[in-house]
Amino acid sequence: MPLHVNLYHEVQRQERARRRDPVRLGILALLFISIGFAVNYFVALAGSHSVGLRYSTYQAEFAKLDPKAKAAKTRQAELNDEIAASDTMMKNVDSRFYWAPVFDQILKTVPRNVQLVHVGADAPSTPGEPRVLTITGISSAVEPRKEAEALRTALDTRLRTQCKSITSQFKALDDSDQVAVLDGRRLATATFTIEFQLQVADSAPTPAPLPIRKPKFALSE
Repeated sequence: MPLHVNLYHEVQRQERARRRDPVRLGILALLFISIGFAVNYFVALAGSHSVGLRYSTYQAEFAKLDPKAKAAKTRQAELNDEIAASDTMMKNVDSRFYWAPVFDQILKTVPRNVQLVHVGADAPSTPGEPRVLTITGISSAVEPRKEAEALRTALDTRLRTQCKSITSQFKALDDSDQVAVLDGRRLATATFTIEFQLQVADSAPTPAPLPIRKPKFALSE
């Protein structure tokens, strides 16, 4: 059996002890940690540089778009004001009262021996309030007061077909010193003022209202 003699066992033991030296191991560990931190630093630096480039790009785009955005907001406010004014005007148009049929009834009702000197019409802005029609004229007949009353009654009857309700009354009815000549006859005269308060019928025919524009211009943030 061969005999082996290790003459380097002391050297090998010292080498193993050197390899297991805690100081050396600590230095190696610190070295690896330092390398890891260095790698992480350069990765973070590259990411920060990329973010900086993107931020600069977005900032340049914002500098170009910001004046346009401010101008768009100003234009938006102007358009909204125009739309609101247009909607208000259309509502006023849709809710208007048509006086032409009323005047047509007056022309058909007034007899030859009555002369109208003034016709006034008032449509209040408050919804639900009655329209006011005022008629001033001169009636000529043997009994001119009765002729004025007959005109009031006839107009009241005719206008009821277009209104939900109506009230009429004399604001003034006075005999006049003037004498009218009609068909060669001299007739007494009376001056009168009649006021009609017209409540518009819900079912009265009116043109179809135009659609009101509801949408508003708005910018998304």
